[in-house]
Amino acid sequence: MTAPQWWSQPFPPTGAIASEGIRNQLGRPPVDPLTVFVRETAQNSWDARLPGLPTTYRLELTTVSPTHRPAWERLLTPPPPTQPFLGVGRAVGTPNLRLLSVVDRGTKGLGGPTRADELADDRRDWVSFVLNVGEKRDTFQGGGTYGYGKAVLYRLSKVGTILVYTRTEVPGQGPTSRLIGIALGDSYDSRQRADAEARPYTGRHWWGDVQGEHVEPLVGAEADGVARMLGLRPFADHESGTTLTVLDPDLEDFADDIDAAARHLADTIAWQMWPIMLPERGDRRLTPEVVAGGRTFEVPDPARTYPLRMFVSAYRRLPTERAMTLECKSPRKPLGRFALERAVVVPMSPDSVTQAAEYAGVGGDPHHVCLMRSPELVVRYHEGPVPGSVNKAYAGVFRADDELDDIYAAAEPPTHDQWVHEQLTGHAKTFVRVTFTRLREQLSAFRAPAATATTTSSGVALGAASNFLGGLVAAAFAEPDSPATGGGSGGGRGGVGGSAGGGRPGRPSPVPRERVRVAAVGEPRVEDRDGSVVVAQRFAVSGPGPIRLDARLAVATWEGREEEAPAGAPRPRVRCWVTPTGERRGDVCVVDSPAEVDLLVDPVPDTVTDIGVVGATVGEDAT
Repeated sequence: MTAPQWWSQPFPPTGAIASEGIRNQLGRPPVDPLTVFVRETAQNSWDARLPGLPTTYRLELTTVSPTHRPAWERLLTPPPPTQPFLGVGRAVGTPNLRLLSVVDRGTKGLGGPTRADELADDRRDWVSFVLNVGEKRDTFQGGGTYGYGKAVLYRLSKVGTILVYTRTEVPGQGPTSRLIGIALGDSYDSRQRADAEARPYTGRHWWGDVQGEHVEPLVGAEADGVARMLGLRPFADHESGTTLTVLDPDLEDFADDIDAAARHLADTIAWQMWPIMLPERGDRRLTPEVVAGGRTFEVPDPARTYPLRMFVSAYRRLPTERAMTLECKSPRKPLGRFALERAVVVPMSPDSVTQAAEYAGVGGDPHHVCLMRSPELVVRYHEGPVPGSVNKAYAGVFRADDELDDIYAAAEPPTHDQWVHEQLTGHAKTFVRVTFTRLREQLSAFRAPAATATTTSSGVALGAASNFLGGLVAAAFAEPDSPATGGGSGGGRGGVGGSAGGGRPGRPSPVPRERVRVAAVGEPRVEDRDGSVVVAQRFAVSGPGPIRLDARLAVATWEGREEEAPAGAPRPRVRCWVTPTGERRGDVCVVDSPAEVDLLVDPVPDTVTDIGVVGATVGEDAT
């Protein structure tokens, strides 16, 4: 059996990229490292998918077990002269070495030659990922280059070290396993380690089968055997794919709380990968999993999770007549398809916004357009104008035309998170620039101020109500007092009283009667009743009693109240009234005055419920 060893790369006479240069490709992105990690590794897995198979993308947060710890220390400890320049030696000697692994299956693995100086007939996956830096992938409509993705992995590791365990189809051999270690330290020269022949080193290191001036991976049964000794996830028979393992990941942003980090990873997958997770893709979809400490953390269903589900609805409209094609007029060229989803919402509370959403750029109710191109991975949530009302939100999707995919790809920086027309020239620059002009045109209507409301309203944040995400607007209606009678019905907005100077000369003015008053007390609440969510509003009632209260429920839309639900559509219903004497069923209840009553409503999910209450003295009409 080959004993794997570390080999440090010296600078060749013709020069080479130093480890600092590789790390600098990533720079200091404005988002957290785990978001970048998910975006890049999932993109790698998606680009490597096999036709006709679902692609499994699994993130595992584990700790090296006591059973496997001796193998890690024995196999991965660098030789003494190199240890000062390779932090992995310190890491494998710790009792609780943490690992973050990306496990993809249903992918082709890293194939092709294992030496960069060999020509490849078709694939160069291994050379591109393990050896070279910044080499463009040959995946049709793929995501980008390998250099940036690798830099993410090394930067996330506190010791700059990863393991690559892959199984790929090798011509003439069938499915073949490969295992290698890669580390990025700092460039140095061997005078610092007292070598007899001093020379400069790039700071790049490989661990495997050292053969002179390069390192081959462990292959076949040897690779599988060492992987088992280290406790890496094995491959099933006839299974291909890749496992990338980050040693000692930096989780300081989560105070080393593994559960919190796992939940963030799961949320991030949903926000960044949702277009390729949808069930309608069949076998052409990504199946994500997150496991930490032996527990599975569910990845949110984007079609059921607010506000992601608004983007999903817009995406599903793209092939329909409810979407539109955005065009460049000079030169005339279709740019892509655009669809929009609008909703009346109750504003999200700050504590209901996940970190993943904030890092994606959506820090509350959406007013964004999700940009994507042919891989259908999220490029960016492009922020549009804030609607004039806090109760309005919109989510759009723009998918670039396939014929322009290369242009939009060229407009992406190494982070793949924007389209920058300034880095292009000619028509290509025009197409990308005009894309944002067309988006501004489509979203310009949202800059208009909200219409003046005709009812008293109040909102409630529903973040605590799980995925319910409905809402309500509570109102109490009043009618003006009748000039002839003084009026007996009323509500929270008050009315116009009689005038002492009114009426005919010589006749006394009518004595104003006390009016019925109904007023909303406080803000609406979300409550759990018998395992279901209801919204409750308290009303204060005063005036000549007994008083009849009549609930008028409707769905609030962008255009106003929807009094009549479409055929077959659900509508909000009164669950009950809670009065000082107990619960009352039905849309109407009668109470003595004065009193405070609670109205409990079963709302329609995904809508805002408008609650109106009209009060009148019993025996008089309530209008």
